[in-house]
Amino acid sequence: MLSDLLASSTPVYKTSAGSQFVGDSGLLLSLLPEESIDLIITSPPFALLREKSYGNRTEPDYVNWLSEFGKAAIRVLKPTGSFVLDLGHAYERGQPVRSLYNYRVLIAFVDDLDGTAHR
Repeated sequence: MLSDLLASSTPVYKTSAGSQFVGDSGLLLSLLPEESIDLIITSPPFALLREKSYGNRTEPDYVNWLSEFGKAAIRVLKPTGSFVLDLGHAYERGQPVRSLYNYRVLIAFVDDLDGTAHR
């Protein structure tokens, strides 16, 4: 499957150490073999209150969606691999306080991935 991905996609960046692809991360991760990736860096759309053209999700949906992404990511990471996740901030509607969704994401990762993570 990885060879199909490589054959049908042009890397944005390629060196002797590896390649960078841009696309639907869920699809790309599903095509990769287990424990085959050293590094995943992502900055997914944030769970913002104002709807964006890219279709951001509500906070509860966002936490569930990102938890599913975490499961897909942990499957392909090597035991020595790293996962870097940029989580932005949002505010609570009508209140001058920040949302806690980014902490809910981290707690969901611990709750949902504990036992599947090899670190």
